[in-house]
Amino acid sequence: MTPRVFGLAWPDENGEPDADNVCIWGMELPESAVLYWQDDNGRSQFAVFESVERAAARYGRAFNLVLHRP
Repeated sequence: MTPRVFGLAWPDENGEPDADNVCIWGMELPESAVLYWQDDNGRSQFAVFESVERAAARYGRAFNLVLHRP
């Protein structure tokens, strides 16, 4: 199976994901979702979740980001 890419982006003025402002990218796998980003020191970070929806709920709510599926 090929992983599906998704992102967490800043919302535009209508609350929709702004495709030009994706802050965190991730991959959806059969039984999990993985987010990847760099911290303020340039170090790579990742987090594993049960699903894309759980990742979006946790990080989206915490950082005011919305789910983007390209």
